[in-house]
Amino acid sequence: MNNLETASSGILHQIPVELWNQILHAGQGFTVEDLKTLCFVAPLFKAICQPLIYKTLAFRDAKIPCGYSFEEVETQEVTHDVNQWKRDVTGLIRAERRLHLIGEHPSLSTHPQTISVGVMSYAWTRSLPPADKTALSKAAYETFSKLNGTLLHTLPSFTRLLRLEIGVFPIDDKLMRAMSLHPTLRELKLRSCSFTTLTFPIPSIRLLECSELSQDQAAAAFCLASSQHLEELRIENMEVLAILKGLRARPESKSMLTKVHRLTIVPTGAKLDLVGVETMLSYVPALRQLDVGEASISLPEGDQALKSSIIPCLRRFAGPVSFARYVVPGRPVTDIRCVDGTSGAFAETLAELRVCLDPLCLSTATAEGITTLHLPPHMIVPIWLLSRFVAETFPCVVDLKLTVSGLVKPMDRWFPFGPNRRRCRRRWRRRCTDGVVGPLGEGTVEGMVKDIRENVENELVSGFYNPCHTAKGVDYATIRVSPPPSATHTSSSLQDIDSVPTLPNVCNDVVTNSAGVPSRDPQADDYQEALIYFALGWYPLPAGIQTLVLMPGVFPSLNDITWPMYPPPFGSPGAVEEMTLDAVVTALGKRYPSLGSATLVASNGRLRERMRIPGIGNGATRWTVLGT
Repeated sequence: MNNLETASSGILHQIPVELWNQILHAGQGFTVEDLKTLCFVAPLFKAICQPLIYKTLAFRDAKIPCGYSFEEVETQEVTHDVNQWKRDVTGLIRAERRLHLIGEHPSLSTHPQTISVGVMSYAWTRSLPPADKTALSKAAYETFSKLNGTLLHTLPSFTRLLRLEIGVFPIDDKLMRAMSLHPTLRELKLRSCSFTTLTFPIPSIRLLECSELSQDQAAAAFCLASSQHLEELRIENMEVLAILKGLRARPESKSMLTKVHRLTIVPTGAKLDLVGVETMLSYVPALRQLDVGEASISLPEGDQALKSSIIPCLRRFAGPVSFARYVVPGRPVTDIRCVDGTSGAFAETLAELRVCLDPLCLSTATAEGITTLHLPPHMIVPIWLLSRFVAETFPCVVDLKLTVSGLVKPMDRWFPFGPNRRRCRRRWRRRCTDGVVGPLGEGTVEGMVKDIRENVENELVSGFYNPCHTAKGVDYATIRVSPPPSATHTSSSLQDIDSVPTLPNVCNDVVTNSAGVPSRDPQADDYQEALIYFALGWYPLPAGIQTLVLMPGVFPSLNDITWPMYPPPFGSPGAVEEMTLDAVVTALGKRYPSLGSATLVASNGRLRERMRIPGIGNGATRWTVLGT
């Protein structure tokens, strides 16, 4: 070792390992490629970076369609896509070999905490292999079966595994037992999986996610939940009937999931009605957090609410505001996050607004009250009406998210992408057939699979950037690689706000009367003027506000049938310059001493978050800008 290497090594070890851990930890801007390169800089960096590289293993890129003979719907032309088959088989073989190499390595196998393995969902992967006449499909299925076997073989080797995600896999008795016997496995996600054996509760599983399961599959999947151990259940992209049948299929003596404190439900197809909701929620009596997907609940007219005996301990709700009106009353809810994506409420008067939001005030959490309130982005209420109502009706709120808008009457029917845009969609549908795939002689397919396997093996052994390169013990001491191209950052560094303009300099156009009150409300599209009204106290906020998000509202008018899903960059008269935002935030901070974070939108359409940083010594504070 030369003098330069000795000096470098000494400098590295003079800095505490804990500090290096903080510097190199995920979330500090380092990419996986950066971490791989650092592994070859010094043993210290390898010890820190290698666990971060292998913390999550994802094998989800493989695709295996049913047959490789494709018939165009319009032209009726039949083609044999051998190149697509090669790409699919390469993905399957690469996933299987990577999983094998990492699982067999004594050091690398201790790093993964999450493994996600699966393929794109196609019908024949859930049943028997395709017929012998489809040689390409059969070869792909055999490769997929080997990936399944490798997962079963290596699963016990991952001694720190916490989460397993499986997609389109047949779960047999061997895989069931491997999962149940794994000492550290706590979370399980199943997507479009089939079950070839009877399932039983796995006590170690604390979080169970089910997605795209049929009625029979749902019944088997829900039986994996231990009534005394499962703490969180997530159900997504499943039919309502499948969900209800799956819950009812649980053994009667163990049907209640008494430890589940969080439920996420995003069904597809038919909407849940109140009877179905009450049936579902009756299985989780200790629920404390409920997340409901947008537009997934069908509600009757009237003021009917859920029975008070159902989920009496609920503390947090996230979902449509229309459903919150039925869930919040009679329960100690303190956290309400209404996240409607394309549907909303329309209120032009205080009476209409009360009909919409007054039920949220019926929470039984009287001591602390509602502390978090996020109203949906498409709730069309004049901001001068909404802000005063929130400040007076929800005085305990410390985390508030509002949409700043004037009154723009909505269309009778909203189209998330506009009718015109919908008509412009091109129809690209191809129907897969299970016919004979070309003139393939005996041994041709096997030879192609062998060539692909050899290429993948060489790639995994010699590729510097592949995360499995150390599994073969290759000497990289003499390898020199060019640095990867610099990434385009989407966030700016922290900036301290040292000096900002005063509000009078940016609100010269606001006309006030003799009492100092503005003579008019802002125009519907003037986001900047509305922010100034907040900063000067003309639009009130809860006195103890700590986190504030004020988003500009963009809604369809009667003549606008092509409104976008997301607001475009703002132009005149709603444009807000950075210096104006700084002035608004500074004024808000003086008016509300507890305010620690404010998120507004700049003229380029990007979110700008400002955080209050406590001062040193004299107790003064300053604001720091986080660009996103």
